[in-house]
Amino acid sequence: MNRISSERTLLGITQKQFAKEMGVDPATVVRWEKGGNVPQDKLLKMRPLFHCDLDWLLGASDERKTVA
Repeated sequence: MNRISSERTLLGITQKQFAKEMGVDPATVVRWEKGGNVPQDKLLKMRPLFHCDLDWLLGASDERKTVA
């Protein structure tokens, strides 16, 4: 399970709900959760929703840091 999927699941929201929050089609969320590229503007929108740093979310860091 990738980190986007994990964070979404921890929040208790469905892919469809997450897609609506991100302003994308649910199929796009499926693609992201399978490792597809996420546009920068969407990553920046995820950060406050998930309260985590982008390096961790993208797999560039193994340490999850909480951000406001």
